[in-house]
Amino acid sequence: MAATPNLGTLAPAAGRQKAPPGPGWVYAYVVVQIACQLALLSTTLAPSRVVFRSAAFGASLLFLALIPGTSRSSLPRTMGLVVMALLTLSAFNPGGGAPLAVIAQLAFHIAILGPLFWVARLDLTPSALQRLLLILWVFHTASAITGLLQVYFPGQFQPALTVFIREKQALMIRLSSGEWVPRPMGLSDTPGGVANSGVYAALLGIGVVMSRPFPYARVVGPLSMLIGGAGVFLSQIRSGVVLLVIAFTTLVVQLIPSSRIPQLLGASALTVLIALGAFEISYALAGDTVSDRLRTLLQADSATVYQANRGMMLEHGLKTLLPQYPLGAGLGHWGMILAYFGRPEDNIGAEIQIVGWIIDGGLPLVIAYSAAVFATIGAAWRLGSRSADPQFRAWATIVVAYDVSAVALCFSYPMFMGTSGIEFWLLNAVLLAASPEDRPLQAVESPR
Repeated sequence: MAATPNLGTLAPAAGRQKAPPGPGWVYAYVVVQIACQLALLSTTLAPSRVVFRSAAFGASLLFLALIPGTSRSSLPRTMGLVVMALLTLSAFNPGGGAPLAVIAQLAFHIAILGPLFWVARLDLTPSALQRLLLILWVFHTASAITGLLQVYFPGQFQPALTVFIREKQALMIRLSSGEWVPRPMGLSDTPGGVANSGVYAALLGIGVVMSRPFPYARVVGPLSMLIGGAGVFLSQIRSGVVLLVIAFTTLVVQLIPSSRIPQLLGASALTVLIALGAFEISYALAGDTVSDRLRTLLQADSATVYQANRGMMLEHGLKTLLPQYPLGAGLGHWGMILAYFGRPEDNIGAEIQIVGWIIDGGLPLVIAYSAAVFATIGAAWRLGSRSADPQFRAWATIVVAYDVSAVALCFSYPMFMGTSGIEFWLLNAVLLAASPEDRPLQAVESPR
């Protein structure tokens, strides 16, 4: 007589569901980004700049298509969908640029917003957020170290210069020895590019000190902060100094109401000492070149300083471009997309993010994209402040500090039209997905 199958054993197998993908996708994406950046430093590979730049964004589009599952609805992702809808409508604006430039810029925008959606399909834990931030910390600290070496040893450790800047046009600084050298690039191909890595190394270094994720973190973290701060001073990029001040102020504001006074006092004292040490290192290398550049930030009130620099661009955008293009001028009119795929006659200049939004989608896009950014920051702030996991809470405060400085950067740089924009959405998407108190419900699929 045949044995009767055990239906209780078969039932779970029949209803077995696939587990959602893990954090490997996040790490793989960061590796792709870093690899593409490093490829630009090679004189052999640098002429293929457009290929490597496109690969960093193409990977986000690929992950958006390949990673299975669906994302749990949330206010940041809802606003992200609104932004994508507005940009799609803008692609049909008859005033848009060259067809290829329009398509490229739409894909560019979607790739930048992509992590907000594909990360939410992954099964992440707080350790995934920590590993991601540590990977970025190691890379940017290495970049800041390279920047210092480029100043210590003039003419050495120099990467290939971006094809959009001729060597004779490279921004230079004068060292204490009297020698002129390009502004330190770090592991980038742009003079002064070490500023971005310096900000990351300093800010994430505070996170290393607060979370202590490995032995000797209290030694290595301050060292990376010192190197990063010196890189920012030597880069001559004043916005880097401003961003660090804004980020640290945000960090203090988060720590005050959360009864983390010892952390607040320790972080404050450490930051002041690091800032003084970083200035001394940079002054020893470049002398009055450093102090004179910083002094320009204090020559007048902040509003006057801003108006004399990027403020005029913002005023032109609000008073001229917005009334002229209330619903946007269409896509393909500015930035590297225009340089690669557009026509010179389609150029409408934009060097700050808000003006770029005005050109691409007018007032509706400015409102929608701003709402998506602030909804994301609000969600990150809430998740970090209520977490019972001290390590997760420490890293969350660092992400929020970075977020606020990114908003400030929109007033002087097109933050959301490059790898910086992808990093913003990636960090916040991982933070939201990995929160131990509010991990999203992952969608699963039954086997076919």
